[in-house]
Amino acid sequence: TTAAKEEAKKTTWWNNTAWWGTAGAMAGWGMSGAAIYDALESSPELISLNMTGVLLVYSSLFARWAFVVKPQNLLLAGCHITNVGAQMNQLRRAVEYKKENGKDDEVDDIMKKAGATAAAGAACVLGGPMVQSALVNANLGFVSSIAAAEAGPFTVHFWAPMSKWMISGASFMELDRPTEKISLAQYTALTMTGFFFSRYALLVAPINYTLCSVNIALFGSSAWHLGRKIKADFLS
Repeated sequence: TTAAKEEAKKTTWWNNTAWWGTAGAMAGWGMSGAAIYDALESSPELISLNMTGVLLVYSSLFARWAFVVKPQNLLLAGCHITNVGAQMNQLRRAVEYKKENGKDDEVDDIMKKAGATAAAGAACVLGGPMVQSALVNANLGFVSSIAAAEAGPFTVHFWAPMSKWMISGASFMELDRPTEKISLAQYTALTMTGFFFSRYALLVAPINYTLCSVNIALFGSSAWHLGRKIKADFLS
C-alpha cells in the first residue's frame, strides 16, 4: 500500500532496529572472540578476575534478554552463550595460575564470592515471581505499578542493564590499570558494544532507557582504557 511505502521510506539506518541489533550482536561476538583469542595468545596473568566475573553474570542475563526482547535477537543470544563458555575458561586459567603461584587464599576468596553470587541469583529466580505477585496484588500504588512494569525490577529487561553497569563499574574502578594488563581485543569489543547498544536500546520493545544510559557509560569507560592501550603500545 501507499502508506506502507511511505513508512518504508522513513525507515533509515538510524531507525532500523535490525541494523543496530545485528551490529550490537557482532560487537558481542567480538567480545566472545576476544576472550577466546586471549585464552590462546595471552598470559593468564593478564586476566582481570573482576571483569571476568562481571562478564559471566552479564552474558548469562543478556542471553536471556536477547531471547525475549522484541524483535528477538538470536544472533545476540548465541554470542552471549558463547561468551559464558569463553569467560568460564578464562576464570579457570586465572584460578589455575594463582594456585600454581601459591595464591591459595586469593583463590578461596574468589570461590566464596562466586558461590554467594550463584546462591543470590538462584534465590532471585525462584522467589522473584512470588514477591512480584504479592506486590502487584497488594495495590500499593506506585510500588505495585513498578512491580508490574514490563521492564521493571522483576524482569530481565531491568537486570540485564544492571549487569552492564557492573562492567562499567569494573572499568571505572580500574582507570589506572597498567596498560600492559589491558586486553586490546577485549576493550575494543566493549567500546563497540557500548556504542551500538546506546542506540539499539531505544529501538526495541520495551524501550530500555536504563540500557541506553549504561551503554553510554560503558562506551566512555572502555574507550578510556582502549585509548590508553593504543597510546602506550603504538604511539609512545
